[in-house]
Amino acid sequence: MSLLDICFTVILILVGVNLKKLFSDFTKDEKKFLNRLFYYHLAITVLFHLYISYDGGDAIHYWVAPQTIPLAEIWGMVREHYATGIVYFINYFPSKVLQLSFFTGNLMYSTLGFLGFIFIFKIIKKLINDKETLFNLKLAKIKIYPWIWFLPNFHFWSSGIGKDALLFLSITMFFYGISTIKKNYILLIISAILAFAIRPHILLFLIVGVGISLVLERKLASYYKFILFMLAIGFIVLIFRYVLEFVQLENLDTSAISEYTSKRSSNLNQAQTTSGVDISEYSFPFKVFTFLYRPLFFDIKGILFLLASIENVILLLFSFHIMLNNPVKAFREAHFIIKSGLIFFVLGTLTFSLVLGNLGIMLRQKNMLIPWFVVFGIWTFYCNQRQLKER
Repeated sequence: MSLLDICFTVILILVGVNLKKLFSDFTKDEKKFLNRLFYYHLAITVLFHLYISYDGGDAIHYWVAPQTIPLAEIWGMVREHYATGIVYFINYFPSKVLQLSFFTGNLMYSTLGFLGFIFIFKIIKKLINDKETLFNLKLAKIKIYPWIWFLPNFHFWSSGIGKDALLFLSITMFFYGISTIKKNYILLIISAILAFAIRPHILLFLIVGVGISLVLERKLASYYKFILFMLAIGFIVLIFRYVLEFVQLENLDTSAISEYTSKRSSNLNQAQTTSGVDISEYSFPFKVFTFLYRPLFFDIKGILFLLASIENVILLLFSFHIMLNNPVKAFREAHFIIKSGLIFFVLGTLTFSLVLGNLGIMLRQKNMLIPWFVVFGIWTFYCNQRQLKER
């Protein structure tokens, strides 16, 4: 590492550990937890760097390619809405001009990824006022909040160079911006632009999720619902063509969608035979189960799959307990941000379950969805505990 790399590494670590100071209302205990979460996230960053350096991956290409591609060509990719070109453009200055190392690049993206956790933590703090009940929620007699945020897959794909960390940040920033739209509309705009540039269908899911949750919101006046719903429809119309172009789908004809999903899942299955799964013969419910809860122990093909299997068992238990805690009632009582997050999770899960046939890619894609299922689960447990205390 060069002297410049060392300076950037120190600066990025200092920035990361002080990101919580962006918000002045975190308590001493919350700050202490966020410090622990940051150092854990930093450790995962080191593991990500070592794993990718040894085994190879897109992250290396994203960092090395801008060193040989002219800026004018990269800008042309951006103008043509080529998602990888966005990452090249972001990496051009630190990678080519400053000639920072691959590790420093991973640390830059890791810091952005950790900011996403700050936003999630802030959203929960804003929506759940009873901190005593919140911090005593238990799963199988073990406290789950805030420790559930230590699940490794949340951090692995948000701790290194690539689209995943940027998407994780943009989604968390989007929901935080929506929850405080009067103060942070600029954050909302930035997050929407970033999501649209990298994965336009993700922005579509976000807008649809917010639109549906606003329509279901009982506290909003009918005329306000109508205005917001029409705005959501307008945004959907504006980006829909780009979404179809991005996924290379010509129209929404049933046969076209069927052909696309079959071809896509087959290609992804063949792309990496070591982690591919043939989902073509699976029923749709089992495709959903595969996306959400595999790999399990019978799928283990390395240390990453072992860790993912342990995490998926925890998520299975978490899901089972949600079903036992009257989730329908909890959904009805939830803030529209929690509803939006759950609808976003459902839309993404149903879509990706149809097209993904590779367990490794599933782990990456669900990383942006599962946090919002966890947020809803925490709310469900909280509602149940609150009702027990009131009896």
